[in-house]
This record gives sequence, C-alpha cells and structure tokens, in this order.
Amino acid sequence: MRAFTSSRWALVTLLCVLAAESGYRAQAASSAVVWIERVNVTVSGDVLQKTSGCDGCFDAAATSEQQITAGDGYVEFTIVETKTLFIAGLNHGNAGSGYADIDFAFRFNGAGHADVLQNGTYVGGDTSYAVGDAFRIAVVGGTVLFSRNGSVVLERTTPVTYPLIVDTSLATMGSALRGAIIGSSTAAGAFVEKAGSQTFRARFTPSQIASFLPASGATGRFTFPAPYNTDGVRLTSAADCAEGQDCLWPVGYSYWRNINNHIASDTMYIVLGFDRNRGGAGPSLIAYDKVADHMQNLGPLFPMESSYSYSTTEGWYFSVSGASRLYTFLPGTSTLRVYDVITRQFDAAPALDLASCPRPSVCPSNAAFIFQPHSSDDDRVHSATVQNVSFQRLGCVVFDSSRFIYVPIRAGYALDECHVDKSGRWLLVLETQADGKLDNRVIDLSTGVETALTDVAGALGHLDTGFGYAIGADNYNPLPNASILLKFPITSTERPLGPVVHFNKRWDIAAANHVAHGNAIAGRPPEEQYACGSNASRVADMADEIVCFSLNPDRHPDGSLDVLVVGQIMTDLNAQGGNDLDGDDYEQVPKGNLDVTGRYFIWTANLGGNRLDAFLVKVPAELLDAISVEPEPPAPLSVGSLQPNVVARNAGIVTFIVTGTGFAPGITVAFQGGDGPAPRVRQVTRDSSTRLSATVELRSGGPARDRLWDLRVTNPDGSTSVRADVLRITP
Repeated sequence: MRAFTSSRWALVTLLCVLAAESGYRAQAASSAVVWIERVNVTVSGDVLQKTSGCDGCFDAAATSEQQITAGDGYVEFTIVETKTLFIAGLNHGNAGSGYADIDFAFRFNGAGHADVLQNGTYVGGDTSYAVGDAFRIAVVGGTVLFSRNGSVVLERTTPVTYPLIVDTSLATMGSALRGAIIGSSTAAGAFVEKAGSQTFRARFTPSQIASFLPASGATGRFTFPAPYNTDGVRLTSAADCAEGQDCLWPVGYSYWRNINNHIASDTMYIVLGFDRNRGGAGPSLIAYDKVADHMQNLGPLFPMESSYSYSTTEGWYFSVSGASRLYTFLPGTSTLRVYDVITRQFDAAPALDLASCPRPSVCPSNAAFIFQPHSSDDDRVHSATVQNVSFQRLGCVVFDSSRFIYVPIRAGYALDECHVDKSGRWLLVLETQADGKLDNRVIDLSTGVETALTDVAGALGHLDTGFGYAIGADNYNPLPNASILLKFPITSTERPLGPVVHFNKRWDIAAANHVAHGNAIAGRPPEEQYACGSNASRVADMADEIVCFSLNPDRHPDGSLDVLVVGQIMTDLNAQGGNDLDGDDYEQVPKGNLDVTGRYFIWTANLGGNRLDAFLVKVPAELLDAISVEPEPPAPLSVGSLQPNVVARNAGIVTFIVTGTGFAPGITVAFQGGDGPAPRVRQVTRDSSTRLSATVELRSGGPARDRLWDLRVTNPDGSTSVRADVLRITP
C-alpha cells in the first residue's frame, strides 16, 4: 500500500447521523401487493393460489391494485412450491388470464427450472429455483433486471410502458406464490444490488458527464443520471488554478478525513491541496453550505512564505473532536501538529514529536522523520511510520500523551505502514515479504500482546479501522477482491480470519479497493455499521463506482450481501488529468474518504479530461437499513441530553441534538415550562432510536433574563418523557 506521492434492533441505528442536514430525497417505497381482478384464485394471508378452473390451463390470474406510474420500480415474490406451472411479472395492462400480454415475466415450469418471457416470448434468463427463493423484476433507469435471490440472471434494455402492475397467469391447480411486494421510487437516489451481481453498467463519456455537471465547468450541485440519481457537489473548477492548469492534488487517502466534523452545523469545511508549482494556492479551505448546496473556496490556509503552503495535504486529516482542528505534518520533519483552520493557528505543543522519544531506550538513535500519521478519534493516541534521514522506513512509533512505544520492522520484511485504530488501543503493522506477500501484526497497546497474520491466511491489504476492528482486502480469499471484517482481539490465525462483507463481480473489478470507514461509531458493534469504497480501473465493460456495504455478514438468511451503488467515479486512467507523471495511476485513483456522519463521500476525478477536480456525493445509507433478523424490544423512552443547552434569545433558527433511548418513528418534540414564548419546533428528524435532530425557532419576547425550558418527547403510542430545565435561553 502506497501512502505518499512524495516520498439485532433496526439497522437504521447504524446511521446515527443528521439526515435532516443532508437534503436527501425519499427512498423507494414498497408495499405488499393487494390482489384484484382475481380469476380462479384465492388469497390467504400473503399467498396467492390457483384453486379452481382447468388444471394445466392458463385460466387463473390476479393483478395488483398498486401501480408503478413512472421511473424505477420492482415486483418481488417468493417461491412456495416447485411442481406447478405459473408465470408472474410486470405488465402495463391486463388482457385476461393468459400470459402473452405480460410485458416482463418469469416462467416457472414445475420442474425446478425458470426462464424469462417478454410478452410471452422466451428471451433467456434460465435458472433453477427452489422453495424460498426470491425472484425480482426491476426497472432501473430504463433497464429491466431479472434476478433470483439478488443475483441478476438477465438484463434487458427495452422500452417500458407505464403504468406497470403486477400480473400473473397460473396453469397448474395449486400453483402459488407468496409475499409479493411492489415497490416504486419516484425520488430515487442510489440503489442496492447483491455482491457478485453480474449487472454491468457503462462508463459515462466526457460529453455525458458534461451534460449533468454544472454548466461551463462551474462548481455547485448536480445529480447523477439514472440509475444512480444521487446528489453531488462539484467542489473545484479550472478557476482554482492559474490559467486553468491541472493543479489539484488528489484527496489524501481513504482513511484520512478531508471533511471536518460538521454535525449540528450548516457549514462543512473541506481541506484540499492545490500545487503552487502548477498554478495553485497551496492547501486551501472549502466551505460548503449543506442547506443551500453552495460552496466557496475560502483561500489558502498558509501564507506563501510558509513551507506548509507547498504540502499536498496527503496525510492531513480533521480531528473528530474539534470541528476546526486539522492534523498536519510535513515530510522530512518529526512532528504531527494540530492547526485550527478558522483561527489559522497551530497548537502550542505538537500532538506527536518524534524528537522527544527517548533514544536508544525506546526509539532507535537514527529515527529522524515521521510519515503516514494516524490518530484515535478521541485525539489521545497517535501513530506514525518512522524514517531515518535517508527516508528509509525503520518501524512504527506510538504516542499516547504519556509514553512512547516503538515497534521495529521484523527481520526479512519491509514496512508498508502502521495504523492505530480509532479506539487507540490496537496497532496494525503492515509488512511485505520479499515475494510481495503483505503480512500483518496486530498489537494490543494496553498489554503489548502481538498477533502475527499471514497474507495467505487473510491478512489485510488496503484497509480502514473502526473501534476494535478493521475492514480490508483479503488478497487470498476465493471470492473476487473480497473485503473482510477483522475483529480484535484476534481469536485465530488460520483462515478465515473474519467474515466476508463485500466482494466484486469479477477478479478484474475492485470496486471497494480503498475502503473508507471514517463514519465508525464508538460503542456500536461493527455489524450495525457500514463502510464505503472506491477505485479506478481500465475495465472496459464496467464503470468504476462508489459503493457502500454493511459490515454485518449475516443480515440475510441466504448469506447474500447488499451493495449500495452510489455514483460513478468519472475518471479515465488514460486521460491526462491528475498529473500522473510516473505512470503508476496513483494520482488518478480516487482513494476517496467518508465524513464522520457517513453521509458524504469525497473523491477526485479527471472527468476524462486534462484536469483533476474534487467532488462530494451524498450517500443515502438508509437504503442499507433492511435487516433479516427479528428486532429486539425497544428501550423505554427517555431523554438524556440536549446540545447545545445554552443559546441566546436572538439566535434565530437552531438545530438541537437530542440524545436518549426509545425514540420511535413519528416522535414529536416540544419545549415547555419556561417564561415567555416557547421555542417553536419546526422539524424533527429521527436519526436513530437514541438520537434526534430538531430544528427550532427561538421566538422573541418574555423577560430579559435567563429562562429555563423543559423538553418533552412523545412517541406515536402516547408514551412521553420530560427532561426538566434542559435548555437555558439567555438575554
């Protein structure tokens, strides 16, 4: 891995973020089919069955009351038995109980074999079927996808006539299907497919890209066309570089956050590097207004005389605990320093100074520089690769504010990198053998216990960490380019080291090559969380895409894995943009990263042209919220805290974060018990069962003194909880 050019309750709790801030459009709506126009069939529960008529004749049928009126949609149903002949699918009308008029359908032959019919004509899609199998016919961006248990068996690009209904034609007496669902997406954004799906989407051409990005190469909001339909923001343009040069450095890496912790703020800050030698202004601060979808380049972070003004910003990353605190370092130096991007001041003391490491008792005497820094999310523990004055990698250093730890390279290995996890307890050391195999060491920093993992057994390649776990590439996994979940402490050094949470369509496609998990949440099992990833390639028949995936390998009884497809990378590795002078593609491969909410993904792309630009895309992670286990009973309703808890009367509109337990969908919030006009709650967003976002208007009037207000939350079932004196409003 290269890191520098120089040198069981609803899974919706995995979001725990401010969905209201993000401006997301509604996700696909689905409902159980209501069967009408029933002929020779009966409905019992969710089972539709032929119970009369001619055995073997297509004289039994039913259609759905619901319709897909436009855009994307689907029907899905489950197999009840395998010894009867019937047909089911989507149709734009109903000409009777026969099947010749059904536009798109699966045919089940009563002997365990199914295929696809289009208006009664066989078009392929042959597959086996068994009791319990789920079959789906979906319209996605004008393409019709036929799938079994999430795997696409046939893709048809053909005109679609609306409205669409579910239509059936049953021949054998007793033939049946159950659990039919119809879904539509009038305001789509991203879509979910199964890992290993054999659906291949064409790359956007430069002219297609230009047609949906802001006009004339400007910055601002855009929407990816179907089938993605996600909202993005172009952050940079030719105006950021003198004479429109290719001056933007790529975003640092999938594990270094270019985006600040913007929770509870309408403004997001982003740091990008602009090469001064190619017409750029150096590391610069971008402000993005999440409400207005407007961005502004606030200019360089450092004066021209500062050596920091020449940094690529690779290896820089925002602190989680401070919205304006940015970790910085320079190659060829010994310090990791925190810089406030608003006040433009460094902290007085460095976060890590290799020069202070006792030597030779801890660090070797020739330890000179740090490289590839990482920090725990609480800013307590920091790690870095140690180099000598010749920039040779010697080992790893860890500093936890009270002590240094040094981990040398093992004999016969070369050091790739070392990486403290977000909890600060675990250190991952990646080392390469002479034959190129990449092995790991996992060190418990609290005890010193070390566990060695071999590449063949499943040691991680490209990775990111969470709190006591990591997600990364298993280079020897039998599934194509698989990513696994590796939990600490390690319980076995033999394969499998951890479950597969994502894999690709083929070996030459590595969609999640650079895994990003900047949205890791402390105290939450990884199985309730998700990660994203990106890559760029020269694969001709499949676009490079931003994808996200759950870290729960057991969320579906059939073992299938969901992949949320968010948008295209929009990079051509053969194009000039990206300044890839050494031909290794490093500067052009996106290596994008996630913000702390997991709702924004940032990356760089050359759009098939001669410049690199930066982009954001909004990640509708709620589409990953379906979970196939029984939910545990919810916790009782209670209010824990309110932030902020002190505001001025003239503050206007304020977004408050409410924490607690038992928050149900449809919950309401109200302020009571104070003097004067009560704060008016305009909007409440349930981020999870333990977190709410409330947009509140502070009204004028009342006594000119501090006033205390109680907070009441009420669930739709009538249960309520009050936290007294939770908000202080000052004059």
